[in-house]
Formats: sequence, structure tokens, C-alpha cells
Amino acid sequence: MAKNNGTYLIRGASILGAGAEDLLISDGVIAARGAAAAAHNDAHGATVIEAAGLVALPGMVDVHTHLREPGREDAETVETGTRAAALGGFTAVHAMANSNPVADTAGVVEQVHSLGRAAGWVDVRPVGAVTVGLAGEQLAELGAMADSRAQVRMFSDDGLCVHDPVLMRRALEYVKAFDGVVAQHAQEPRLTAGAQMNEGAVSAVLGLTGWPAVAEESIIARDVLLAQHVNSRLHVCHVSTAGSVEIIRWAKERGINVTAEVTPHHLLLTDDLVRSYNPVYKV
Repeated sequence: MAKNNGTYLIRGASILGAGAEDLLISDGVIAARGAAAAAHNDAHGATVIEAAGLVALPGMVDVHTHLREPGREDAETVETGTRAAALGGFTAVHAMANSNPVADTAGVVEQVHSLGRAAGWVDVRPVGAVTVGLAGEQLAELGAMADSRAQVRMFSDDGLCVHDPVLMRRALEYVKAFDGVVAQHAQEPRLTAGAQMNEGAVSAVLGLTGWPAVAEESIIARDVLLAQHVNSRLHVCHVSTAGSVEIIRWAKERGINVTAEVTPHHLLLTDDLVRSYNPVYKV
């Protein structure tokens, strides 16, 4: 949803990285392109945005954000987070469930949805918790959240792994009823207890407890097989190892309905940066 429903002429933008063209935006949608856009502006006038040298893309969707509201407004709010998203070219964001209270009921996801509508910068899609209180013991109200005004379709205990295979199977089965998806924070907790950095040569030299790649890869391997078994949809959050990529590629080649994401810090930062003990590199 647009903050301002006026008319804008975006002049000279490179459309999807191709040739430069004018775009006329009216009430939040593309009303005309090229010469027609310029002609409309000549006849009626519009707010002109000079975009030579810039690229025009469809609005992006961020499937993994932490808007922190309710409960952690000191860190972020729906208003501030969605304003930043809009400035970055995003038109929709999914807000993870690890708020306080946890977004594990229809009431909480509807609150987040309402806050997004009130802010008015982008569409806010609340992510519902898979388990009550993110505790990994009992399924949350998945159906009620799906039927709520927020119409939740993505569910995740992000920040915590749904490590119980029975619960994960049940969640994958449940969301099929409304074409939902379970987003997994892939981390076997018994393999990462006390871990401080990636397990490898640098962790050994520094004497820091290592976080083994297999902790992530074993959960992903289990979950793609569960998704295949029940014919459901799985999304893997913040993939960080080459082995995980290979497992996901293997699953896709076999027609398993799995998607994945990666974070900038997992793409750009390496173990060697930890040698500096600079806290900037601790995520």
C-alpha cells in the first residue's frame, strides 16, 4: 500500500536493467509506459522523478524480517521497519513470530497486520509461530491464524529450530489445508550447545567452541524428506553451508517443494574476521 496515492512520472529509468523508459504511476500501479506516460504528464501533470542511471524493478518482497513489535519497540517497530523497507525498494515484508508476546495466536498476528496497515508503507505479512511460545512442544493455532484477518500462510519458530521430527511432520501436514509453508531455522540444538562460531581451523586456533555444519545440514536433510513424504511446502531460513546448498539442490531436482534464503553476512563474512575479536562481526 502506498503512503501517497498521487500520480508520479518516473523519467528515464532502465526497466529491469534494459532500455531507458518513462513510467507513469497512478494510485500505486503502473498506468502507462513510454510515450503514453509522457503524454499523460503533459496533459495532466504529475510529480516528476528523474531516474536517469537508475534501474526500475518490480517491488521486492522480504520473506524474513524482524519488526519486533509487539514487545521490543526499543529495537524496532512496524513503522520504522516498514519505512526502511520502502526506502530499500520493498513493497511487502514478512514479520517473524519471535515478538513478545509470540505471534502464535490469531489475536497477535492480527495486531501486527493492523500495525502494518496503519503504518502504510508496505504490505506486512505476519509469520505465525509453528509451536506455542516457540517452545517446540505443541503446535500453535495454525488454522486460526490462517483464517484470521492477517491470513497467515508462512509459519516459523525462527530463532529456534523445530527439532522434534514428529512436530515438524504434523506442521507440514497441517499447512497443506491452506497452501501454507513452514520456514525452518535449521539448527540441531544438541550439536550447537555453547557454540560461538563456525567449526573449523580458526575456531580451533582461537579456542572457541565450534558450530558444525552438520548441525544445519542434518535438519535440512530430514525436513526435505518430511516435505516429500507428506507432499508439503518447506522454506529453509538463512542457509550458511555448501552442504546445505547441495541438499536443497538435490531436493529440487527430485521435485520436492523447497525454497531457501541466505543472509548478506553469510555471503560476505568469513571465519578469519573473528581473529580480530571485533564485535562488529558478531551477529
